[in-house]
Amino acid sequence: MGRFEDYMASLIKDKIKILLIYPPGGGIGIYNTPTGLLYIATVLKKSGYNVTLIDCSVEPGYQEMLSNEARDADLLGVYAMSVHIKYLFPELERLKKINARMKIIWGGPHATLFPEQTAKSRLADIVVRGEGEETMLEIVRCYESGIIDLHKIRGISFREDGNIVTTPDRNFIDMNSLPFIDWSFVKKEVMDVIKRTIIRVQTSRGCPYNCAFCINVVSKNKKIRYRESKNVLDEIQHLYREYGIKRIGFRDEVFMSSRTQVKEIAQGILDRNIKITWLANPRAEYLRETYIDDTYLKLLADSGCNKLSIGGESGSPRVLNLLKKGCTVEDILNFVRRIKKFNILPVVSFMIGIPTETKKEQMQTLKLIRDILRIEPRAAINGPANFRPYPGGELYDMCVRDYNLKMPASLEEWAKAEILGGAHPPWIKKMYFNQYIWTSVQLATNTYSYIWKRIRKNPAKGIIFLFMAILSKLRLKYVFYKFTLEFRILDWYYRYIVKRIPVFS
Repeated sequence: MGRFEDYMASLIKDKIKILLIYPPGGGIGIYNTPTGLLYIATVLKKSGYNVTLIDCSVEPGYQEMLSNEARDADLLGVYAMSVHIKYLFPELERLKKINARMKIIWGGPHATLFPEQTAKSRLADIVVRGEGEETMLEIVRCYESGIIDLHKIRGISFREDGNIVTTPDRNFIDMNSLPFIDWSFVKKEVMDVIKRTIIRVQTSRGCPYNCAFCINVVSKNKKIRYRESKNVLDEIQHLYREYGIKRIGFRDEVFMSSRTQVKEIAQGILDRNIKITWLANPRAEYLRETYIDDTYLKLLADSGCNKLSIGGESGSPRVLNLLKKGCTVEDILNFVRRIKKFNILPVVSFMIGIPTETKKEQMQTLKLIRDILRIEPRAAINGPANFRPYPGGELYDMCVRDYNLKMPASLEEWAKAEILGGAHPPWIKKMYFNQYIWTSVQLATNTYSYIWKRIRKNPAKGIIFLFMAILSKLRLKYVFYKFTLEFRILDWYYRYIVKRIPVFS
């Protein structure tokens, strides 16, 4: 194609304006990098299209920005988890009034979990299931051509003559075909925060395991696809040299499933003299001596690994089997012991409120948390978070069958829902305990230096915080959670003072 043809093609593509939205919620201080949306924006831009990305979670004036951009937008792509919808839905209603001809395309976890239900909404013209880069590019080209035949696009659902059409699933993307993320889509203030904190890089997608609660099983994301080690290293080197990035977070569903790939990346970081630190999320059983030895762990530490995160989920062997975790309590403790030897910080996540879980099994989880902290006092404990049932998973089927779980039946109902599964899931007897055990565990893990800072900042509140922290530390030390009056006090505080019940899930 010559210069004139290139010029004409660019004019045509300029006629298609694409607006991508990450929903409201959160803030710069707790920035959750919208990696998937950034990949889509990058692919569209590389293909010559006019695309704007607005991350409402970090834009104080996002409503005015959305209004201005939506006036002449042809396609509006939105990413959404289920918890986003109550914030996102009113915005879409408002934007549709501004530009009625604009087509709204849904993607992300909620769209993948509920494609037909989402497609029924008047605020959803197309629903993208699974990976969105190639699908979105095909949708844009379809509308650009003026010959709109959505039936030919794999991996989408849409309304037609009052019926929902679901096209065949799309094949998985070759990870090495994706361009490096174009970070110019991220506003300068956020990029400055990223440079000071952490930037996300994917080395793979997919997870081959069968955890009974996990979205990857439900969303058919089981096939793991790896990027070539050189491709990953080239991106890390690019971020290091062009942006001065000092910390990488490998954003994979499961890290270290390919020992060779991870070893090559770690060795490559050293060989290329890239001075960074990094974190990732393997599985607990990967730290068994039969899988990786101390020489391997030392290489990871030498290359900058200083934090590894796993899903411990429960301290009950029965519950771990119910969840199909594939690991044992001893695997979790072994994970902590082994990485401590190399000064790598362990992060362990837990759940509570699992169907059929007994009070005794909840105490086993709290005992495991205590034992982890005895091995490594610096360990970070995430949770215990409330279990959320994803439709299609084995635990979800149990919740529907045995507990008559009712889920929102439409996108409009999701916009009014407080939390997934309802404000009080029917299998939980004492919801206030589940709501505030996370707070209690976090208080128990606070250092006294942090507590002292709270006291100096606000003596009155700091003293109350100190009292609650000491009580929480004692409870965890002895795993004694009877007569939890402070949970009732916290419940009163959030209901009547803050006027917002925290959702730890």
